[in-house]
Amino acid sequence: MFAALGEIQFEVVGSPEAYESARAYDFAEQKVIESKPQLQWVGDDLERLKFELMWHASFTNPAAQLALLRATAAQHLAQPLVFGDGGFRGFFVIESINVKSQQLSAGGAPISIRVALALKEWDADSILFSSAIPVAKVSPLAIATTSPEVVGANALTPGVSALLSTSGAPGASGPNLEAGDVPATVIVRSTAR
Repeated sequence: MFAALGEIQFEVVGSPEAYESARAYDFAEQKVIESKPQLQWVGDDLERLKFELMWHASFTNPAAQLALLRATAAQHLAQPLVFGDGGFRGFFVIESINVKSQQLSAGGAPISIRVALALKEWDADSILFSSAIPVAKVSPLAIATTSPEVVGANALTPGVSALLSTSGAPGASGPNLEAGDVPATVIVRSTAR
């Protein structure tokens, strides 16, 4: 597998025929009296990715892959993009799909097709975590695998998790982490802020 966009796995011959990534940076032009305009950076543009994939009937069903891709695009939802090595690239929406049939069966079913797929980044952070929404600064909790120790400038000190003092929800519980599953001695809080 080369990559997966949501539930769609891109099984291609060897690698994509082409892969392109484009980023842009926006600058506003501020007019200045009797001088040249000044530029002011206003933000980064969304990343755009372009793939040229070849699907062949010898290793996948091109018609089924294309139908799944078009159905996903019709949902108009951002999908996670994960490369075959496990690298998470972010969330992307399908911007366009262009198909070029190379070989068709006598009945018109695709044997080999080239798909040019354009994706556009969906930036959840700017919507969910904008500066207009106050976010409390907390020290991250962690579970130490050995005794707490000093690592560089970040000293780790034993602490008590707020999770240990929370009462459980009434009713049957599933295979969740229970308060007694993690001893308080292995929960640490970083002193660096």
